[in-house]
Amino acid sequence: MLIKSSTARTRVHVEVRVDNFFVDASSCDAVLENADEIYVVAPTPRWDMHKLTFNDQPVPTTVVVSVKANGVDLGQRTQRLQIRAINDIPIIAASEKGGDQQPLVNYDGFGGFVNENSPDIDLLLREALNWHAVEAFFGYQRDEEDVRMQVFAIWNALQHRGVKYSDISRESGFSGTILSQSVRFVDQTMKSNEANCVDGSVLFASVLYKIGIYPVLVMLPGHMFVGYYLDKDSVGTNYHVAPTQNLEFLETTMIGLGPQPPNRRFESADAARASESYKEFKNAIDSAKKRFDSEVLENWRDRKPGYMVMSIRNLRARGVNPIPR
Repeated sequence: MLIKSSTARTRVHVEVRVDNFFVDASSCDAVLENADEIYVVAPTPRWDMHKLTFNDQPVPTTVVVSVKANGVDLGQRTQRLQIRAINDIPIIAASEKGGDQQPLVNYDGFGGFVNENSPDIDLLLREALNWHAVEAFFGYQRDEEDVRMQVFAIWNALQHRGVKYSDISRESGFSGTILSQSVRFVDQTMKSNEANCVDGSVLFASVLYKIGIYPVLVMLPGHMFVGYYLDKDSVGTNYHVAPTQNLEFLETTMIGLGPQPPNRRFESADAARASESYKEFKNAIDSAKKRFDSEVLENWRDRKPGYMVMSIRNLRARGVNPIPR
């Protein structure tokens, strides 16, 4: 809230209430040191996090802001607004100049949908082991080919599940100034067996992080795919940069293009690598690499809006945790 006082050293008390979505009123006491200067006074919101997490549709609510200055009640202001569904992530905002659309520069919210703690991941890993593409999930304990085979085992399990690409990405509510991307949680994707480019990338990143393989989310205008480091050392020690050496990519939207694998286990790792499922997996790797090299890498390094490589390990280190479901 913006506040200006005509006198110096004014003591203000600001209180904010949001109907049904605050556990209690949020308040803040501050001193406006200088007269006729505009100050931003922003109480820490006391959101009901459980209600926000499971809010799956837009809901109207009312915000009430009240202000006191030097103990004198200055009244309150009430405004109606819409709480968007938890699945909506804002990605584009209209600028102040002529309504031109500009991508937002912070996409950290996608990291919240990567949930390595989801119980559905354990189910998927058990299914993956059942097809014997790998004997166990062990992260980086072996060589690069073994890392790739673990990723393939997940790919193959999702193919057996019949997961298909779905282009549904429309946000839950309408805004004339904000465009959002709808993202399914891991449990929602597993139940529906449908995934758009973001859903599939988030799902793969969740499973890979769970088994100790470091994933990245690669974003470009209108699309996303997943990447993963083939060795632990390439991840680096800088939590603000995602290195690109030994980083392999996967186009998750291709997972449902081929036929569902036959209902039988692989007899060996060589048999898995000789399968049609592995051929499609390699095609998805080649497709993602081609797009990264030709479109993403240079634009991302030049900090062009809309291009981003997000390391999940780095996001976790910066405090972006999974949204609990």
